[in-house]
Amino acid sequence: MTTNIFDGHACVMATDSRWSIRHGDWLLYLDDTNYQKIERSHGKALMFAGFGGKIQEWKNWIRSNPADDSGMPEFKGVSVCMVDESTHEVDMTDEKYYINNNVYCAGSGKELAYGCWLVNKSSKQAVETAKSKDFCSGGDVKFIDFKNSETNLVNFYPEAEPTIEKVSLAIAQRGISMKLSTQSAPILPFSKADAAASEEAVVRAEIAGLVANGQLSADAPCDGMHDDWSEENKAKFKAALGKMFGWKN
Repeated sequence: MTTNIFDGHACVMATDSRWSIRHGDWLLYLDDTNYQKIERSHGKALMFAGFGGKIQEWKNWIRSNPADDSGMPEFKGVSVCMVDESTHEVDMTDEKYYINNNVYCAGSGKELAYGCWLVNKSSKQAVETAKSKDFCSGGDVKFIDFKNSETNLVNFYPEAEPTIEKVSLAIAQRGISMKLSTQSAPILPFSKADAAASEEAVVRAEIAGLVANGQLSADAPCDGMHDDWSEENKAKFKAALGKMFGWKN
């Protein structure tokens, strides 16, 4: 559950900060974990959505400053928008992004975000609007304004860097819970009745166990996250990464 948007006119990239775990009919989520959906490296900003474990693999790989693409993670399971911070040009997006009028949107709140952008022409306001209407988006709006270098992204020392594993365990322990009546609508109130509260405790324990053994992680779900990329987009992203890291052809 996520809302990602880049406004190529204003040169502002923005995301929500909600991470969630879906387990059966239950959804648990947590906001403002400081596990950021934007990764900055070598003058580029990469905005991710999809499976949290796969996003962590990409973050780890990018931070290793790879000499070639031999250890590159799989593309399936993630969505990426890659922007050059100096030129403000979009180097790469995959097919999960809605692109129109030089605006790039992805995630469960993408239509809401784009509708807001048409009126307000603001990436940050677009994410705020998506948060107010899409229960799958939430938390602080994280952003980069490439024109003036303003950002609220946080730089961490490596030993203090949040990981998806830490976020996943935090969600299991203290995340907000929803029991879903359908794929998209939560039942309210979520766990007021004793029976629901008892079921919730069982679900949290199951999630904690699955997280501990690596079978489950927090995600930022988006459309088509279970689908593989096209060969064309794989080649484009490899080429963009090669340019980013200075690989020789």
